[in-house]
Amino acid sequence: MEWKKKSESYMKLSLVFLVEIIFLFVIISSFGGWVAGLSGGNVTVLTELKVGAVAPEVLNVSINNYASSINLIPNSTKLVNCQALVRDWNNDTTITNVTAQFFEQGVGTYGGPNDNNFHYTNNSCFINRTFGTWNSIPDTPYTALANCTFHVWYYANPGTWNCTAKVTDNTNLTGYGSGNTTVAQLLAVGLPSSINYGTVNGTFVSNQNLTNVTNEGNTKLNLSLYGYGGAPGDNYAMSCTLGSTPYIPVSDEKYNLTVSHPGTISLTQFAVNYTNLTSTYTVKKFNLASRQNDLKAGTDDTNATYWRIYVPKGVAGNCSGYIVFGASTAPGS
Repeated sequence: MEWKKKSESYMKLSLVFLVEIIFLFVIISSFGGWVAGLSGGNVTVLTELKVGAVAPEVLNVSINNYASSINLIPNSTKLVNCQALVRDWNNDTTITNVTAQFFEQGVGTYGGPNDNNFHYTNNSCFINRTFGTWNSIPDTPYTALANCTFHVWYYANPGTWNCTAKVTDNTNLTGYGSGNTTVAQLLAVGLPSSINYGTVNGTFVSNQNLTNVTNEGNTKLNLSLYGYGGAPGDNYAMSCTLGSTPYIPVSDEKYNLTVSHPGTISLTQFAVNYTNLTSTYTVKKFNLASRQNDLKAGTDDTNATYWRIYVPKGVAGNCSGYIVFGASTAPGS
């Protein structure tokens, strides 16, 4: 019996020992498998996202097809075209608006107030989504060409000008781009088509004629003046149809560029208060500023000039001649 009990006890111990060995084997096997997986196995994991809005871009800005300078038109407006190549990687259909501002650098600023001298705005540029090819750049589903036009006045300041374009998409994201050009200096004057002294008796001085001169350019100017009767350089103020000497010498037509002397005057007063016209051009100080008032012309860009003529003895009939008015930046006498 005692042997039997010992035998059962040994069997229980053997079973416990066997279970422990099996358990240890499982643990070691699992740990070894985990280490092997860490050092030698590869697991590929899929990553995903959805791209939302992408901000549009202004790729290029051209002013009058990359013109180096803009030549304005006297007493009128010049059409300036600012073209902007824009792109949106979501598709060009998401581009909702393009605006542009054309302004003089150093005077106007982007976002500044409009003024015909230095700042213009176009808030609704034409967007062409099927432009084909522009400056050797082909159209794509993501690009569009915006045409932003400006009617620039003749008195816009000369100097370096900037066109800045802004593109906006349907999520209100924006992009900017700009280009530069030069607005050239414009010298031009505006005058009435004729000066009519009326009827003047022989050996008398005419009544004073007031002739306004208007600056139709974009810079301060002096006046250059000369006259002729029939052809430049003939030394006549007018050629006449009758008389023993059918012409009026150029020196008998005179002007004053600053002071009016109304009423009837003598020949002596005429000589003292007025300057002789000449047959070769002479630059006279006039200091006529370019227009600044956007609302009304003739307020700050116009000065009066005063003219008279003397009819010498021997002249008769109808007389006519020419005065050539020029704009100059040369210093005047």
